[in-house]
Amino acid sequence: MKLSVALWWGLAWGTCAMAPDALAWSNHTVGSYLALQALPQLRDAPEVEVETLERFLVQEHAGLVVLLERQEQFARERLAHYPPRPDELKLGERPGDNPRQAFLQALRLNPKIHLALAIQPMTGQDQPQRQHLAADQVMVEQTLSPWNIQRFIALAPAERVAPLAVLASAADEPDYGHDINLFSDNPGDVGARYGFGPQPFGDARFQYSSQAPFHMGFFHENPVVYAAAPFLQRNWPHWRAYQFLDLARFAFASGHPYWGYRFLGWGLHYIQDLTQPYHATALPGVDLADMLLMESKALAGYDADKKAAIERAATRHTEVEKYQFNWLHGLLLAGQQHPLLAAYADTERDANYPAYSPDYPREVVSAESSAQAAAFDEAIGQWLQTPAANQSFSAGNVLARERHEHAALNEQLLQLIRNLGAHSRNFVRAGIQADAGPGTE
Repeated sequence: MKLSVALWWGLAWGTCAMAPDALAWSNHTVGSYLALQALPQLRDAPEVEVETLERFLVQEHAGLVVLLERQEQFARERLAHYPPRPDELKLGERPGDNPRQAFLQALRLNPKIHLALAIQPMTGQDQPQRQHLAADQVMVEQTLSPWNIQRFIALAPAERVAPLAVLASAADEPDYGHDINLFSDNPGDVGARYGFGPQPFGDARFQYSSQAPFHMGFFHENPVVYAAAPFLQRNWPHWRAYQFLDLARFAFASGHPYWGYRFLGWGLHYIQDLTQPYHATALPGVDLADMLLMESKALAGYDADKKAAIERAATRHTEVEKYQFNWLHGLLLAGQQHPLLAAYADTERDANYPAYSPDYPREVVSAESSAQAAAFDEAIGQWLQTPAANQSFSAGNVLARERHEHAALNEQLLQLIRNLGAHSRNFVRAGIQADAGPGTE
């Protein structure tokens, strides 16, 4: 039974995680602008000077050596199912000929990412007179979806830019290739050296599914599920959040605010991913009893229910992203005040959560999201049965008019977006508080 259940879950995530458009809340930059624009620590902060990564790395190499070794020790001691970093990847005592590559490999990131100097403008606030970068100058592979069109304004070293623009733009970057092809059975040569082993879930034939174990955290499944499919515990969004929050604090403390805000945006991405229930629960809407029943029927040769459940999860994850993005995009272009926009900026519950710590992504964000997963899945299912659900797009993938009036789904989305806003602000506060140096918990 264990092998069969494991295969069931593996097939589920081969379907759900392989699609490059199955992202959490579609565009992290837009949500981050809305959630953070009134935060005094950002609103009142002075503009920062754009700086190349190489300059930061060379100037602060000695401190980064100490920082990354302390991070590694922390992860080995505190994070369950953490695969130790091979010693050959640690930063050398002196900068080498390619400090960028050495740094990315020490973090076990995709060394081919571009890390372009650019910002995304807020929807409706592009600056057409400025030089723009093409998507393939920013992303390892083009990840634009039919409903999510990004613009990238080029920046130059020494140019001054608003901290919010740096942070919000960076919040989208981990979807541009940071975590792609890092496993031993993925294409390329780094997977064999990074020590993560085979890809634990998703379909290794599709490169964008390879980022799933870093962007999804299944921390609150039934113990029976973990016993049957232990690979579901091999996921590390909380580790990425820890790495980049720590780097942000280091950059601020050492006088590199541009990289402080940019690293902070990278870490924020993983927090926001965990606010999406489909990133925090292996199969929303299917409880343990139903899973085992479907598996038993499949073993007897009747696998229709199992296949339907897998397809349902994939469809609902993707379709709710379209619904949310279309709704938000339309409101922003129309310049309308609306409860959805207010939900991003609602600070009422910010102080109700515990102080940020390395356990916060797992024990607070993921736990809250997982607890809402069944109700969210049910509301999506109700909406998909309505005529409007099949009219989101016209022929040729051109956005069509859509009425976002499904009360149950909207109620779920508003609550989840409030959660996203609160956790985003709490994470950012933790990163830029004046007394928070590297390693502060």
